[in-house]
Order: sequence, then structure tokens, then C-alpha cells
Amino acid sequence: MDQGDFSRLAESMSDFVEAKTHISIGPLNRPPLLSPTKLVLIFLAIAIWSPFAVKRFLKGDTIFHDYKIWLFGATFVYFFSVSGTMHNIIRKMPMFIADRNDPSKLVFFYQGSGMQLGAEGFAVGFLYTVVGVLLGFVTHGVVLVKSLKVQRFLMVVALIVSFWAVKKVIYLDNWKTGYGVHAYWPSSW
Repeated sequence: MDQGDFSRLAESMSDFVEAKTHISIGPLNRPPLLSPTKLVLIFLAIAIWSPFAVKRFLKGDTIFHDYKIWLFGATFVYFFSVSGTMHNIIRKMPMFIADRNDPSKLVFFYQGSGMQLGAEGFAVGFLYTVVGVLLGFVTHGVVLVKSLKVQRFLMVVALIVSFWAVKKVIYLDNWKTGYGVHAYWPSSW
């Protein structure tokens, strides 16, 4: 009997005990998730709360009407997507590993294209998010500034910081994979 044949469900545990000890466990009693009393209380709470919720929704005074919530949510989803978090979750990648030469030290960036640690993804995701937030700031915030000199200064600062962030991402990619990123200039120019 293989350990993989059993999961952590109660039925599987019961089958495991029966298989190992040859003792009959009997039926498992599973009460419902919500008792009738809890269902009535939940229904009453929803019935009392719903007129207030409808009033606030029609007035436009909910978290769904707050642009700051949407801005934060969009930035979080963007960071989540560019940092490779789903890759780390699916592949069960650690955030860091112990150094093989000195176990008291931690390795946050693994050289080689075969593996990505969680800290690497978060660092690259943070740099990409900085570029995205600065682009949003330039397109939506800087244009509202009255002074042309201040606009230009803010755009130059945003460009310099964005250039620095992209340069760090390219440097990390070059260090990790060994492939250099370079511009392509056509020979006909």
C-alpha cells in the first residue's frame, strides 16, 4: 500500500486505519456546514442589511466607487503578474535557499536559467511596477501641473528612474542567463 493512495480526508484516514489494523471504523457522521439556526440568522442579517446597502450603492458611497481602491487593486494585479508569483506558487519555489558553500548565508538570486527564486521575481516585479506607476504618473499626474518647468523636471526624473529600473532588469537577465541584450541597428542606415 502506497502512502500516495491516501489523502488527508476523513474517509481516506478511515480507510488507512482499516487497511493497517483490520478494525472496522464504521460510518462517518458529517454534520451540515450551516445549521438551520445559523441559516435563519444569516437570512435575517441579510434582510436587515440589504436596504442600507442598496441606499449606499445608489448614492455611490461604496468601496466599489472609490478610485483609490481600483488603483491599488490594478497595481497589485500588475505586480502579481509581472513578478511571476503564479509560477512560484505552482512550482512551489522558495523565496530563498541556503548557500551551499556557507549554510549560514542565504541566496536570493540563483544564477542560471533553470530556476527562479521567489525573491528574484519580487525584485523584478517591483522594478517593472516602478516603471508602470511612473508611466501612469506621467500620463495622468504630470499633465495637471501648471508650470512647464516642473512638468519637464518630473518627466525627466520619471525617465531617469524608469531607465535605471529597466537597466537593472536587463543586467539581472544578462547575469542570470549569460545572454547580452543589445540594440539592433539595421545595416542600411
